[in-house]
This record gives sequence, structure tokens and C-alpha cells, in this order.
Amino acid sequence: MASSNVDQNRNATPSWSGYIHQGKVGFLVALRQLRECIENNIENLEDYAIRYENAEDFDIIVGDDNQVLSRHQVKAYVDGKEREDYSDLFNIQTRKFEDGKEKINVKGYQVHEFDGRGNVAHEVVSKENIYLHVIVDVPDFNLSKDDYLKKYPSRTKYTDNISCVRLYKYNQANDLFYCPLSQENDDTIKDYCIAEIKEILKLKGNSLNDSDSHLEQVYLRYVGSLLDHSIGEAHSESGFPEISFRKIISIIEEEVPKDEVYEMKNNLIYRWEKYHCDYANDISEEDFKLMDEINNHLLSLTKDEFYEFVRMMLPHENSDENFLDLFRKAPIEDIFYVLLEKFKGFSFKAYSYLDDNEKSYRTSLISIQDRPGIIAKKIQEIIDNSEFLKATFNHDFLINRGIDELHIGNRIDEFDGCSDNRYREEWNTGVQHNIFKANMEFISIEKAKEKSLRVPED
Repeated sequence: MASSNVDQNRNATPSWSGYIHQGKVGFLVALRQLRECIENNIENLEDYAIRYENAEDFDIIVGDDNQVLSRHQVKAYVDGKEREDYSDLFNIQTRKFEDGKEKINVKGYQVHEFDGRGNVAHEVVSKENIYLHVIVDVPDFNLSKDDYLKKYPSRTKYTDNISCVRLYKYNQANDLFYCPLSQENDDTIKDYCIAEIKEILKLKGNSLNDSDSHLEQVYLRYVGSLLDHSIGEAHSESGFPEISFRKIISIIEEEVPKDEVYEMKNNLIYRWEKYHCDYANDISEEDFKLMDEINNHLLSLTKDEFYEFVRMMLPHENSDENFLDLFRKAPIEDIFYVLLEKFKGFSFKAYSYLDDNEKSYRTSLISIQDRPGIIAKKIQEIIDNSEFLKATFNHDFLINRGIDELHIGNRIDEFDGCSDNRYREEWNTGVQHNIFKANMEFISIEKAKEKSLRVPED
């Protein structure tokens, strides 16, 4: 497929809900197409694939020539309850050649391939096979102009749907043309996907269709793998994630153990989407965009990198047995997201910020009460976390949820009931070898917000 500057520019970081939700929606559409292939006894499943972030948000393609069976645009507008909210898609996109570049002339749905100079090369997908995915009900979407103006006399604008884009039907039985964003206790898109996975396994005569755990792990593995790019091509300037139906069926039929990293990523998705909805009126769109880029970067880390992030942010927790539960309870919203908004960035290498005097503020998700016993216990656990100490503990302050002005070195000297002097000795050894600062102290997120901090250069 010929590529132009316009095409390449689509490979930018998506909006806060875009890539995550579109990945899930794409999985559902691919699953439904895959089930149809199996029902029709189509054997060449390797010829079928889902391709993300090409012309629109994703395509279902087939054959060596990448014929587009259907093209899909995902709009996660929380307040997009009127058809005019999507009017840019009602036109067919046209382009022009200006200043040596191909530019969009008329915004709209891209149904054509262009030659790089603004001219239509050929039609890629027919109007009958282009879809719009929304997260809220849009009751006026299919109304004619006359019916629209009669029903809504106070409205004056009506854009004809020239492209003939259709809302995607999620639920045939209930005639539903929208699917809400995922919530921890109400994940509709996940339910739809799991239902399709179950039906595919039934068609293949695979007994795993009766395993609820397996069905959920397939879903989590796909979404998590898409985010960390371990399946398909890398999401970069040179390639779009593309997953063949053969790969999808192999994921479905392969029994895999429970994966806590993908479960943690899924939990983070839930929490980020809820945070955005809860604070949409309190945080600027510009700040949310930046926060979204950082959050998406976090989600795109490999499994090992993501696990290291969690470990580094929870230096006071050393148990592997309940690490997922610990992550679920970690105050990401009250510390991590607050820092992202306030200081406009985050270092996944240093996990810290610097003030004007080059003092270092190490980030953590420590959330404990300011009581001597629990503080002593958590400090001991931090010292036990040797990898954390070696990697990042040469700092002046340790950002946490609520403890202020407590010098860790002084607190170690006050440990009571300790049967040996190991922690005190390790602390003193670390200070002598410049592993960490003798006077390092806790600082609460509220006090840290008052500082003028910047992200260090990696």
C-alpha cells in the first residue's frame, strides 16, 4: 500500500481512551469475523488479519493484497450523544498537494488510497463496509433531516451522512449500537469478547470453552500483548500492529497460566479511565493529553519492564504471593497521577524529580499511617529490597502519601524490638558507600506539590 505523509502522521500517540479502547473493540470485531470464517469452513486463516492504526483506527484485511473487508473508526466521546458530534466522518476524505506535501483537504472517512500528491489512486473499501464505534447511545444518528428537525426544533445544524458510515451493532438481540468504556465491575466489551472466545472454542471442539479462567486469560493476554507490542508489528513510525487470525486462534486454543502482569495492566486501564471521567472537569484537556501519553507509555512497557515499575514504586512490599492485590490497592490516583499533572512528566529510569537546588525527590506509592511501629516495619522492608536500593535510592526525599519530615536514618536508630542490628548496619554501610543519603526523609505528596520540581534528564 502506498504511503503518504498524511498516512504516517496517523501513527502518533492516540488520545487517552483511543488506543486502549480501540484495541479491545478491534479484538471483538476480529473475533466475530474469525467465528464467521470457522462457521464457513475457511481454512486459510493466515490470510485474514486485523490491522490497527492504518487509514482509520483498524481494518479487517484479507489476502496478499491486503483487501479491506471492513474499516472501523472508534470515537470514545463521553458526551457524544448527538450525531453532529461525529459529523467530520459524514464526508469522504479528500486531499490536496500543497507546499510539497499531501494534506487533508476535506475531513472525512478515508475510503480511498491516495498517490501522495492528493490524487485518488483507488477505492480501498466500499461505503457498505465502513463503521463508527461509539461509547454512548446516539439516538438521532439515523434520522433523516426532516425527522431530525421535527424532533429537535431547537437544533439548526444537520450534516448529511454522505459517506454512509454506520454505527456498529454490538448486541443483536437488544439492538445496541454502542459499548461503554470498561469499568472494573462492568466491562461490557470484555463480556462480548469472552462470549465470542467461548463460541470459537465450541466450534473447534476444544474443552477449554468450559474454563472461565482460560477465557479471561485469553482476553487479558490479547489486550496486554497488544499494548506491550509482543504480538503483531511494533506500533512505530514504520509499522502498524497487525495480528493474523491464525495468531488469534493460537492464543485462544493455547492454555496459559494466570499472568499477573496482564491483570495489573488491565487494572491500570480501569483506573485510568475512571480517573479521566471523574476529573474531566478539573484537569485541562492539554494536561490530560500529556498524562495520557505517559500512562500509555507505562502500559506499553514489556512484562518485565512493567513488573519492575511496580516493584520500584512499591519498595516497601516484598511479597510475591499477593502482589496483584497490593497493586490494586496502591494509591496511583493520589500520588502518581497527581505528580504527572503537576510536574508534566515522569522518568521511568530515575523515578524521581529534582528541585532548583538539585535535591532529589524519589517517587513511591507508599501509603501508611504516621505511626512508629508500621513505619519501622516498612523501612526494614525497604532495606530488604536490595534491587531497589542499588537502582534508585540515592535521593534526599521519598515521596509518599502522608508522612512528612521524618528522617529515615534517625528512625532506624530508634528501632525497638529488633533482634539484630542488620538493618542499622546495612543502612550505615549504604550511607558510607553513597548508595543513599544519610539525611533522606519522607515527604508527603501535598508537600511535594508545593515544590518547584522538574523531571531529570535520563
